[in-house]
Amino acid sequence: MPYWYIKFDGGASKVARMVGLAPVVHGTDDAIGPALIQEMVSAFGGSPSAAQAAELQCQSCPEFAPTSSFIEKLDAGGIAARGVVYTQIMTEFDELVVPYTNGTVIAPHSTNIVVQNQCALDLADHVALAADPVAARDVLNALDPATAQPVPCVPVAPVIASA
Repeated sequence: MPYWYIKFDGGASKVARMVGLAPVVHGTDDAIGPALIQEMVSAFGGSPSAAQAAELQCQSCPEFAPTSSFIEKLDAGGIAARGVVYTQIMTEFDELVVPYTNGTVIAPHSTNIVVQNQCALDLADHVALAADPVAARDVLNALDPATAQPVPCVPVAPVIASA
């Protein structure tokens, strides 16, 4: 997790700008359980056995709970490190970071963006945010504010349809 690296592992001296895309900074209230893993694997054409394999691979999933020792230590004293400019880009339709506002970082040098506040046509979920042109422009603007450009508003569909 890059926030951990910056705060605890010397990253603050190497990172000037940190952009989190659908970050799970404060944990997620929705455990990444078998049903959600099955839904995600199926969305990409996988089989039930692939979902079982994915579940076994997710040894770090318990660390995403808001009460895990990992998240509690990260939250203690604030997440943001001095000298690093943070931008968090979130989606209201995030099915993995629940609530999506758990990606927010409150600090003087932090900006929190919800793509739907910029574009109501954007229905991106957690996975779709990675290919979202609205989010892409936010990332580029955050990394190079001197050349910032207007954020487009274009329709974006979720990758995983909710049942």
